[in-house]
Amino acid sequence: MSVVFVPSARPAFDADARTIEIPEALPLIDAVTLVRAILTELVVTQPEFGARCWCGEVVEIGVLPLFPQQRASEQVVKHGA
Repeated sequence: MSVVFVPSARPAFDADARTIEIPEALPLIDAVTLVRAILTELVVTQPEFGARCWCGEVVEIGVLPLFPQQRASEQVVKHGA
């Protein structure tokens, strides 16, 4: 199972594609919480931290930037914020 970030979509589980679709603008911490909530509704017991698939594998939420792109620009990096 995988997590797919889609533009302005309602969170959903696609059984045919075996994916969880969540909005791409969601902060990472909220994305993890949302994925855990969807899996819990699918009666998948979740560990204390992270998210697990019904098969036991860790669900990779993906790597999201921890800060907006404009803050990583060359000018900010060289001259400070």
